[in-house]
This record gives sequence, C-alpha cells and structure tokens, in this order.
Amino acid sequence: MALRPEDLPSDPAALAEMVLAFEGENDDLRAEIATLKSLIFGARSERAAIVCAEQIAFDLERTAGSQLPANDDKPDAPRPERRKAKRNIGALPAHLPRVERVIEPASTLCPCCTGQMHRIGEESSEALDRVCFGME
Repeated sequence: MALRPEDLPSDPAALAEMVLAFEGENDDLRAEIATLKSLIFGARSERAAIVCAEQIAFDLERTAGSQLPANDDKPDAPRPERRKAKRNIGALPAHLPRVERVIEPASTLCPCCTGQMHRIGEESSEALDRVCFGME
C-alpha cells in the first residue's frame, strides 16, 4: 500500500499508531527474510526440500520477535566436548604374539673407504602371518 502525504492523518496519536504498525510489519518481514535465508544458505541438514507458504507463516507467527531453540536444545547450555574417535589404522591387536627380526648387513665396513658404517635409519612394520595346518 503506497502512502501519499494527503492520505496521512494530522492527529499525532494516529500517526504514532501507524508507525508502530509499520514497525511490527517490518519485524515480521525481517523474520521472514531470515527464515528464507536460513533455508537457502543454512547448513545442509537444516535445508528444506519444499517450503510451503503455510509453513513459513506458521513458523513466523510462533517465533515472531524471539528465537526459540530447536528441539530440546538449551541456548545457554555448554556443549559437551566430543572425544576423538579411537581408530586402529594398521596396528595389530596387542594380544597377538610379536616376533622381532633384525636384518643386519654382512659387514659393517664401508665398501668405499673401509670405515665403520653407522645406522642412518630404521624401519619397522607389523605383518600378520597365517599358518595353515594340513588336514589329515
């Protein structure tokens, strides 16, 4: 509805009432814009596939002027810290027997200068051997 200066009332009380009505309408429109933005740009789990006008109107009437927490969330409650997942990537269970095998060179003398060689690196790995017993 377009307002023209000749349509405005001259009574200050009526003008104040119109301003308050427009402020309420602006608040409703801001809430609707915020709802639409969250539906479009929100987290993937919060996006809605189909949004009906009735759903938006219901949501705005219920939450006009205040932000209600979703589900049973408490807005000021501290969130519990998540523990890091325990993953066993490449390690064998501790209860399995271990066999350590060290492979040394035949001679620790350098083939070039015949000086004493020293260890520059070490590598270890775990492997699971399968032992099959013959069926008799």
